[in-house]
Amino acid sequence: MQDTDRVENALSLPKQAAPPSLEQLKQMQVETSRRRRILQLPFGEPPDEYVIKVMQDQRTGAFRWRLERGGGNVEWEENNRDAADIYSLIARRILLKTKGQGASSQFSTLRTSTHKPTLEGNLQEMPMSNLVQSLQMSKGTGRLELETTQGSARAFFVQGELVHCVFNDGEGDDAFLELIPQMDGSFRFYKEPKTSERSITRNLQALLIEGAALSDQLSFLSRIGVKLETYLIRNHSTMSESIFEQMVVGGAACDMALQKRFFTEVDNQSTILEILRRHPLSKPRWVPIVFNLVTCGLCSYRDKVPDLSAEPRDANIDWSQVKRVEAVLKRPDTGVYTYPAFLLFLEKEFFRYERFKREFAVVTLDIKVRRKGGIEPLPVQALSEVVERVKRLIRRTDMLFHYETLGFAILMPETGLDSAKTFALRLAEILMSKPLTDDQGGFPIMASVGFAAIPESCESLGALMAMARAPSR
Repeated sequence: MQDTDRVENALSLPKQAAPPSLEQLKQMQVETSRRRRILQLPFGEPPDEYVIKVMQDQRTGAFRWRLERGGGNVEWEENNRDAADIYSLIARRILLKTKGQGASSQFSTLRTSTHKPTLEGNLQEMPMSNLVQSLQMSKGTGRLELETTQGSARAFFVQGELVHCVFNDGEGDDAFLELIPQMDGSFRFYKEPKTSERSITRNLQALLIEGAALSDQLSFLSRIGVKLETYLIRNHSTMSESIFEQMVVGGAACDMALQKRFFTEVDNQSTILEILRRHPLSKPRWVPIVFNLVTCGLCSYRDKVPDLSAEPRDANIDWSQVKRVEAVLKRPDTGVYTYPAFLLFLEKEFFRYERFKREFAVVTLDIKVRRKGGIEPLPVQALSEVVERVKRLIRRTDMLFHYETLGFAILMPETGLDSAKTFALRLAEILMSKPLTDDQGGFPIMASVGFAAIPESCESLGALMAMARAPSR
């Protein structure tokens, strides 16, 4: 994949006044794959000028879309979404931007009955399970869009049956199960022709039952204080497989092999988040496992453990020199490495990959706060609080940097794509689970993440940074 910011690598289609049609977007995908180049289509008229870009990673075949406004300001970036999803996102973003602002006439094509929701509301008044059962009873066909505190989701129904679901970067049964416990967010249902996408493999009622159990398990763990940042401690230093099986037999229904593998990762020094980095699992898979380990007496839990790796360094070396070098590379107000330092260490990590083929990943963070007037940039005075939260969650080998103007980036050596994805999504979940402290305004945090890894995502730094860019809320 090429760097999306390098215009010379992009093939630009003729500018048009109207937004692209669904067929145009599909054709752009085909041409991008055939030509192995970035394709971009400028559209609109001042002041509503946009560019939609599509690129494809030649190694993985994954498509990435980017919508830019005006002088290259990024509206959003999306991975692995079909043309129909992108068409809907363009329509929604443009209407949101132009609502009440005297939108130009070229966007009137988007204001059709197709894009007016037939059902909308919030999950506090209509929980997810009630919502989907209502759509099932009415035999609705179309697209359900949800905006939750943990991300955006789309679920597609055909004659009331759920056939496809996408939540954050997951899809299918697990994505839908992760949606069911969501209690804070809004939804809109649009009547549309049936989709050809199929990722749901199980009966809706069975999914709702499993989702209800997942909600109960999450509530129980929350009540007793077990979080992603919690350390798991083995109650028995040694244990045979047969005894393990006997102890969990009365717990929640869960794959035995997965439970055993997860349990072997419990080393009395790792948080749940750290275990998930080594052994990535979706929330519907790991929550029942942790529930069983705790309730069946296999593990206890703590907020902190002694740091056994913090041994005294060689006394003959003046380690204060390290602090002086670090001070040059860090911003004094946050204690975080600067963006130029990020580029330096990123380049070194890439050279290491080229020479030794050692994988690495980058996670980017876009952090804002929700106020009464809407979503706003993170206040400068709250930077330190957010930085400390992030630092508590990354490994010693990871490095936190300022990214461009307002974002953050985490450079993660020896980390594959699945591990980076798991960490990024759970990091956002942790940050949004707790608002800023009262002395920083007490505002809810809104976190968006992006992630990519070399060589699994791509094999160039330009493509890595294009794919890892966090979408701005």
